[in-house]
Amino acid sequence: MAVIMGVAVDKQAPPGFAGLAIGLTVAGVITTLGAVSGASLNPARSFGPMIGDLLLGGPNVLGVFWIYVVGPIIGALLAVFLYQWFVTET
Repeated sequence: MAVIMGVAVDKQAPPGFAGLAIGLTVAGVITTLGAVSGASLNPARSFGPMIGDLLLGGPNVLGVFWIYVVGPIIGALLAVFLYQWFVTET
């Protein structure tokens, strides 16, 4: 979210650069954290295997699904407020 605020929302950002910066950031997060944690960045991508496990007799892990929904919302809100705090001129 901080990258999105910096390259897509900020009026001082150069035009035409946002897509590349956001895409490279997502790719970096996936390649760095995906192999370590095995988690996904998309709540829908996590929800499907959880439902599949539940329907096919696997473990019921739906109790932790809220983390995939609440975590990104809280993280995005914190990033927006921190970005606003960093770029606000006093």
